[in-house]
This record gives sequence, C-alpha cells and structure tokens, in this order.
Amino acid sequence: MQKNNGIALKFVKYILSFLFAFFIIYLLFRNQDPVELFRAISEVKIGWVMLSMVFGAWSYIIRGLRWIVLIEALGYKSSKKNSIISVSVGYFTNLFIPRAGELSRCTTLNQTEDIPINKLFGTILIERVIDVIFLFSFMILTLLLKFPDIISLYNRVQEQSDGRNNYYKILLFLSVILLLIILYHFLKKRIKRLSFYKQVKDFFVGLKEGFKSINNIKRKSTFWIQTFSIWIMYFLMTYVCFFCMDDTSRLGISDGLFLLVMGGVGMLIPTPGGIGSYHVIVMIGLTVLGVGFINLDSTIVDYNPALLFPTIMHAAQTLVAIIMGFISLGLIFTAKKKKYGSP
Repeated sequence: MQKNNGIALKFVKYILSFLFAFFIIYLLFRNQDPVELFRAISEVKIGWVMLSMVFGAWSYIIRGLRWIVLIEALGYKSSKKNSIISVSVGYFTNLFIPRAGELSRCTTLNQTEDIPINKLFGTILIERVIDVIFLFSFMILTLLLKFPDIISLYNRVQEQSDGRNNYYKILLFLSVILLLIILYHFLKKRIKRLSFYKQVKDFFVGLKEGFKSINNIKRKSTFWIQTFSIWIMYFLMTYVCFFCMDDTSRLGISDGLFLLVMGGVGMLIPTPGGIGSYHVIVMIGLTVLGVGFINLDSTIVDYNPALLFPTIMHAAQTLVAIIMGFISLGLIFTAKKKKYGSP
C-alpha cells in the first residue's frame, strides 16, 4: 500500500512538473505575434545553430569518456561506446521525466557492462558535486563581471512609471522562489531528522569523501582535462549561437559565460528538460545584457529577441538529446538482437 502511494505521489509530481513547465511557456508566448515570431525564426542563421548542436553532442561524448575514468577507479571497465550510449540515454530520459536520467543511465550501463548500479551511482554523485562546484564558481565570476549590468537593469526598472515595473518585481520574486525551491530539493534529504549543525557537518564530510574518491583515479590529468572540456563545450554551444541572430551577435565571451550560468540555473529547476524554466531564466539574463525585454502584461509584441534566443537554444539542444537518445537506443536494440538472435 505504501509503495503504491509512493508511485502515485511520483506520478502526481511528474504531472505537476509538466503543467508548471507549460504554464511558464504560456505566460511567455501568449503576447507574441505568431506571424512575426515565425518570420524572426525564418531569419535565424541555421548554420550557427547546427554548430551549437555539434558542441552539445560532443559534450555527451566527453562526459561518457570521463565516466570511464571514474569507473576505472572502482576497479571496473566499460567500453567507450557503452558509456557514451548510457550517458545519451540519461539525457534523453530527462526530457520526459525530471531527474530520472541518472537512474536510466546507470541501469543502461549495468545491463551492458554488468557493473553494480550502486557503484555507478557513486560515480554520478562525484560528477554532480564537481559540476555544482563549477557552476557556482562560474556564477560568482559572472556576477562580478556583470554586476554593473545587473544594477543598470534594476535602475531601468525603478525608473519606469507605467506600472510595468510591477511585473518585473513579480518575475524577480518568482525567480527567487524558484532558486529557493532548487536549494530546498538539494538539501531536503540532508536536513531530514538532522540538527542544523549536524547537517552542515555531514554535508562537508560528504564533499570531503567525494574528493577523497578522486584520489583513487589513476588518470587524474585525463579526468580534469575532460571536465574542463565538458564546460568548454557548454560555453561554445551558447557562444556560437549568438551569431545566429543579429540582436545577439554583438555579445562577447563574458556574455556567453553569463548566459551559460543562467541557463545552468534554469536547467536545475525540476521541469521536464528545462522547458519554461530555461527560457525565463535566460530571458532575464539577456535583458540584463541589454538584449530584448520582459513582457508580462497584455501588450502584443512583434518580436522579442530575449525570448527567441533561449527558444532556439533549447530547441536545438533538445533535438541533440533526441537524436543521441534514438541512436543510442537503436544501438542497444541492435546489440541485444545480435546477442540473443532474431526471434
């Protein structure tokens, strides 16, 4: 009975997650003129978008290769193909079920390489700790670099007298709430039945143990080169996409780093594949950079580059996840067919 209740609760959470995502999309696009929106999309330079997709796909490959290094530290081996396939299946799963990618990734590799799932989860925990540290490090750096732009946006909002600033304040309030939700989900398992002191202590002990396990890695230089390469791919897939639109083509390297961080925060919010959450967070980031605007009132607008850019980026990287996922599932199916023979 308790198990059934748990399944029902997860199902309700998934449904609410989808509804929340599409509610955000509705709010963002309800005041867009569809004719002008499609015209703007038709003028996008598709070559730059495809290059962004190449960098996105390459990040999957590097992440798969880096996973092998972590697996070797546990005393197991995995082929490059199976590791990359498993990573791709994980990203594909996340499009439909938030935070389920880690499970499908581990399950896929367990079936092909027979490595214990609990061991694989340990390696993913290490990955997650490192990725969070990188994201927050870049966040601090970009806040320092873009602090004048953030203050400038705040001053522009305060100077408005037509009442629209209320919408900006609402959006800012919602963004803070979303960030608090992320923080809550990140810490809730740690604060359960623990005092605040013990929670903080256990958190840092966990970080220490995670980095201790890195000492067991035999190919440390390879691991760190691959880690930096993953984030370079993330940066490049954002930066090169600037050139697909005239409105964003003037943005520079620091702007690319800033939007990389904003997009990373948007993807942390538990919506399917970052739908809606990625769009609104990157839109805020572009507004800070002086590109486009935030329109939440009833005014119909012809074209908003701050909304079009994250829409293009998200669609392109979602397509990457779908393509890589289908290719990987096809390879798994073909391998099983060869192993067990045709029916």
